[in-house]
Amino acid sequence: MEDSKNILEIRDLCISYIVYAGKLQVLDHLNIDLPRGQSIGLVGESGCGKTTLLKSLLGILPPSGHIDHGYSNYNGNNIYAMTEEELQRFRRTGAAMIFQDPSAALNPVITIGHQLETALRYAYSGKYNKKELYDKACEGLLAVSLADPQRIMKSYPFQLSGGMRQRVCIAMALAAGKNILLADEPGTSLDVTIQDQILRLVSRLVAENGLSVVFVSHSLGVIREVASYVNIMYAGTIVESGPTRSVFNNPCHPYTIALLACLPKLTGDGIADGIPGRIPDYLHPPEGCRYCTRCPLVQDICCHTAPPTIEAESGHFVGCHMRSGR
Repeated sequence: MEDSKNILEIRDLCISYIVYAGKLQVLDHLNIDLPRGQSIGLVGESGCGKTTLLKSLLGILPPSGHIDHGYSNYNGNNIYAMTEEELQRFRRTGAAMIFQDPSAALNPVITIGHQLETALRYAYSGKYNKKELYDKACEGLLAVSLADPQRIMKSYPFQLSGGMRQRVCIAMALAAGKNILLADEPGTSLDVTIQDQILRLVSRLVAENGLSVVFVSHSLGVIREVASYVNIMYAGTIVESGPTRSVFNNPCHPYTIALLACLPKLTGDGIADGIPGRIPDYLHPPEGCRYCTRCPLVQDICCHTAPPTIEAESGHFVGCHMRSGR
C-alpha cells in the first residue's frame, strides 16, 4: 500500500558481499525514510556502505552482493521483489543516480549529444523521434544552466570542464522526470566554487520539480546546506538520524559528536586529532554496537548487545546504550 508521506522506505535492510575470505556483512538492519519532495543526507566515513545502499536501490550491485534481509519500498512496492520489466520501468521513471566522478560516468569517445539522446530514448521507451529527442536533450542542458546546448551536444566529454560534465550527468539522470535522485558525492571531484554551484543546482531542481533526493557526502557542511534530514552512518548502521538542525545542534551519539569535533574552526584554533581507530572488519563485526571498538564511552553491554533506538527529541533518533539509561 502506497504511503502518502514517504516515497521511499528502507526497512531492516541487510546486505553482504561474498568474497574469498568469507561473507562481508556490510549493511546491518538499516532503516531510512525518504519523504516526498524532500532531500535527506547520508553521512559517514569511506567504506561504511553508503554507495552499496544506493546501488542496491537501482539493482546494480555486483554479483558478489546479496540482499540478506529487509526491503526497500518505492511507492509501496518492494524494489528487490520487482520483475526485470518492473525494475527497468523504475530506472526509467522512478530513480536515477549521479556518481561522484563525471569523467567515469561519461563515455570519452562518444559525443555528449549521442549519450544524452540515448539516455532519453531509454527513459521514454522510444516515444519520440530523433528531432524531438535532440530538442529535449537541449532543453535538459538548459535546465541545468548550460548555455549554448547546440555546441555542447557536439562536444566530447574531454572538451568540457569537470563542472560542465557533472551538469551533463545531472541532465541525463533527470531525463523523463524522475522522482528520486540518488546523489553519490556529486561535488567531490570538483573544486570548491564549482561544487557549490552543483549543490545549488541540485537544491533548485528539488524545489522546482518536487524531486526527492538521497544525498551522500563525507562533508557535514555540505549536508547541512542541502538536506533537511540527516542520517549518520557508521560501518553499515544508522547510529543517529533526525532533522539536520536538531542533529547538528544537539548530537547524541558518540560517533556524531566525534565527527563534529573533527570539523575545522573558522578561528583556526587547533587541529582536530580525528577519530582514533578504524572501522570494524566486516568479516567479523562486533555482535553489539559496531562503534564499540572506538567509542570512549564503551561498556560491556555495548560489545555484546545491539543498542536500542530511542527518540532523544521530536523526530531525532539515536542508537546508543548510554542514551537509553541502561
